[in-house]
Amino acid sequence: MVRLLEVGLIVAVCLAVLAFGGTAPSFFAVTQVIILGLGVLFVVSGQFSRVASIHIPLASPLFLLALVLLQVCPLPISLAPLFGRSRDDLPGGSHFTVSMAPHQTVSHLLLLVTYLTVFFLTLVLCRDHKAKKRLVFALVSLAVFEALYGLIQYLTGWQQIFTYVKKYYLEEATGTYINRNHFAGFLEMILPFAVVFALRWAALLSKNTSSGTATLRKIASRSELLSLCCGSFLPPSCSSPWSFRVRDGDYFDPGFTRCHSGARWTASMPARTRVPVATLFFLGVLGLIVWIGIDPVMSRFETLGQEYNFSDQNRISIWRDTLGLIRHHPLLGTGWGSFSVVYPSVQTVFLTHLVDHAHCDYLEVATDLGLPGAILAFGSIFWVLAQTARRYRKTEESFDKAVSLGCIGSIVAILVHSLADFNLYIPANALVFTVIVALAWSNSHPEEMPERVASK
Repeated sequence: MVRLLEVGLIVAVCLAVLAFGGTAPSFFAVTQVIILGLGVLFVVSGQFSRVASIHIPLASPLFLLALVLLQVCPLPISLAPLFGRSRDDLPGGSHFTVSMAPHQTVSHLLLLVTYLTVFFLTLVLCRDHKAKKRLVFALVSLAVFEALYGLIQYLTGWQQIFTYVKKYYLEEATGTYINRNHFAGFLEMILPFAVVFALRWAALLSKNTSSGTATLRKIASRSELLSLCCGSFLPPSCSSPWSFRVRDGDYFDPGFTRCHSGARWTASMPARTRVPVATLFFLGVLGLIVWIGIDPVMSRFETLGQEYNFSDQNRISIWRDTLGLIRHHPLLGTGWGSFSVVYPSVQTVFLTHLVDHAHCDYLEVATDLGLPGAILAFGSIFWVLAQTARRYRKTEESFDKAVSLGCIGSIVAILVHSLADFNLYIPANALVFTVIVALAWSNSHPEEMPERVASK
């Protein structure tokens, strides 16, 4: 059962990321069917002994589910004023819903159930130490593919997502995502794991080598450390100061864990050959850096203030309007996923455009779920982050310690990026983030997570 859950979860995550980041509903529906099917299969299989010793957080998920259900639950119209709704603005009838866009809220309720199922399944997998390792390496391998794909797009000008010809960002790398910002959001979640494991492997090699010269040769023969040089590679664009900070190594982070077969090949070389090969690799990377240069990066920073080419119309203007929505609906919000429907009622900028997101996850969640819901959602994430950081130094197993550090870096990166973007509203990124939060939770509660459980 564990192996089936492992394969199914990895396939679902890969499908979500590769199919336009989950933004195509028809493709992401397949991901949802796989995940929910795995959840149902686990329940009917009677494998509850596997979860008996797992400390599963129930309060926050149940409260969030209850809140979203309340938003779509028909209520007597006499209660409308209590929720900040005027009877004159409501359609005729004896009932109303808190959500101003019930269809979108129901759709996002299904997304919430999907994410919670992924969280639960990940906790089950983490009981098997080997399954946990394979899950982490699958995420890093997926990022390897995405980064290489984006690198090819940028260097060759082949601007396609498989057979789909891109319409936007035609001179920039987006991987299999439509939007470069969400592509960066995905990579920044996986980059900390790649860096941590690269350094971990380098440290292990140092400990297992007797002399400094031998250490240098052995490290040079491994693709993990060779690719650390790629982390200094500067990409051509970024969407915000925060996303740029992470993007410094976006397109070359694949090298951090790239090609075990390549490692075996270099290890089989004569000792005299390894260092020259490593030197040639370094020179090749340096040549690419010099070829692309620093100008595209500096140009991006210089034009951040004019990203929309409208005077006094930018993300800050959208945030200002969004605060008005929060003031009008502070308790229960306007309904999860309803932002694109309700924003026009307070819109003062981009009047000829559809603004479907607030470009700030914190503000958009507060608009959708109300201030209590936003505090509950983000408070839970910050709580997991704090627990993981607290347990980090107490963790003895080196792999678990590396995973904890990777989770901390990943969660911090996306929380900072969320200040100026909406990665958590991109299904694939939200799915990956859920897996990472579950990994962090399992590492912060090691007493409930046996180190090794035989796969069945």
